[in-house]
Amino acid sequence: LRPPPILHTRYSMGQKQSMQESESKGFSLLCWNIFGLDSTYVAERTHAICEFVHDKKPDVVFFQEVVRSTWDILAGELGKDYLMYRNGSVKSHYYHNLMVRKGSSVVPVEDITVEPFTGTGQGRHLLRIKTAFNGTRVNFMTSHLESLPTDRDERKAQLKRCFAIMRDLDKTSSETSVFGGDLNLAESELAEIGGPPRIVRDAWEVCGSDANNEFTWHTSHPTKRIDRVYYSPSNGRLQPVSFELVGKDVLAPYGVLPSDHFGALVTFEIKREPVNN
Repeated sequence: LRPPPILHTRYSMGQKQSMQESESKGFSLLCWNIFGLDSTYVAERTHAICEFVHDKKPDVVFFQEVVRSTWDILAGELGKDYLMYRNGSVKSHYYHNLMVRKGSSVVPVEDITVEPFTGTGQGRHLLRIKTAFNGTRVNFMTSHLESLPTDRDERKAQLKRCFAIMRDLDKTSSETSVFGGDLNLAESELAEIGGPPRIVRDAWEVCGSDANNEFTWHTSHPTKRIDRVYYSPSNGRLQPVSFELVGKDVLAPYGVLPSDHFGALVTFEIKREPVNN
């Protein structure tokens, strides 16, 4: 199935500002590969994920492995409360999307941008949106990096490109970035590119590297941390204050988990003073 062209809600700058609530101390991000490629109870699993979003009300959502049928469920159940973005021009029959909660203190100030990865063989790309949060510019970026074992070099090139964008945004305009997704990343690959730039931090590590919230895949026997959230603190003021893996409860009566990945629910705060994290 070929998804339609990029879909998002258009509105004027005046409408953007009118949606903003009173200033909030922090914002939350949900990053989750929702396993749309598996047809087993896919509608039921997606409905359960939507219920989780309604309950937790994350300000920003990154979903990976969305297919046409699950997109329809997401749009139907969450479209009233979230601005929903995706790139529909990709050749793959599955894709990722980015969502911003309406009424959140995270307010889009520019339209979504899509950057295709030049060497991709799977239609992979980066979605990015610039927002304002309590006077701080925050760029939210998400992707689903090349997935096959033989795509190691391309996956590393894609990750390096994402890190470079984060570094350049901090260097040229002192803007904060939050980047997450299913990165299909092995520790050896991260080491081979020299790790993240100095300005880029790993939210799980900064929150204490809790072993109970480390491995995100495969949920039946989790041994890999392929889903990650990175950020650049922008003058040291952005700080993750909690990191939790979600989706660990079996859905009754179906006897399945919501996905073969756990999701990452991360809360950030903008501190008044720089933080050495």
